[in-house]
Amino acid sequence: MGWFGKIFGSEKKRAKASRKKAHDHPKAEKAVSAVRRKVSEAHEHASDLKAGLVTAAHQQALTLHMLTHIPSHHPRENDPHYHLFEQAKSRLKRQGLWKCAIEDDLCEGQPELHHTHVEFSQINQVDPKLIEKHLGLHFEADEDFQEWVESPGNLEVLCVNHHRAHYGIHVIPGPLWDAVRYRKKGTKAAAEFLSNAEVEAMAKSEVKAAAKKAK
Repeated sequence: MGWFGKIFGSEKKRAKASRKKAHDHPKAEKAVSAVRRKVSEAHEHASDLKAGLVTAAHQQALTLHMLTHIPSHHPRENDPHYHLFEQAKSRLKRQGLWKCAIEDDLCEGQPELHHTHVEFSQINQVDPKLIEKHLGLHFEADEDFQEWVESPGNLEVLCVNHHRAHYGIHVIPGPLWDAVRYRKKGTKAAAEFLSNAEVEAMAKSEVKAAAKKAK
């Protein structure tokens, strides 16, 4: 090997050794492994999708018709425990907690108090013993249960949107609403409620778009 080859051969060796040294660094090795893993997962996901093992992202329209059974009950304002509900609301406001528990980019509207475990209208339909068992509670008498229904233990602050509107717990089935509650920032909500008027408007818009495309 001539002097030219010796010089540049040595340079190549040093460069190779330098790359190996950098690669052997724990942080560099971790970064390389992460990239390799992501590439591998991407290839695996693509092959699974092609093979029909993974369902592609899609939207699915569901129409729900529910028959709710509301037993007879006193108006809220006449309930002897209603003052406890108002006290809980005042306490939350004083403590700076009068804001939606979800607190994300889908929040909209004023805060409201939601009955988390037992709705007031269902108070005569639930078994206090089952509530005790499920939540680890103990009621000495029925009066204790009645008070608990209007207490912080059964109340949660939600904005209008997460309570009874577009992404509301009262209009979206439980399993889907739980996904809305724990939605990763920047992702699409698992479900959203559309009124009849909104559905009709969307249908008209799609018809117009199809007609325009056909021209």
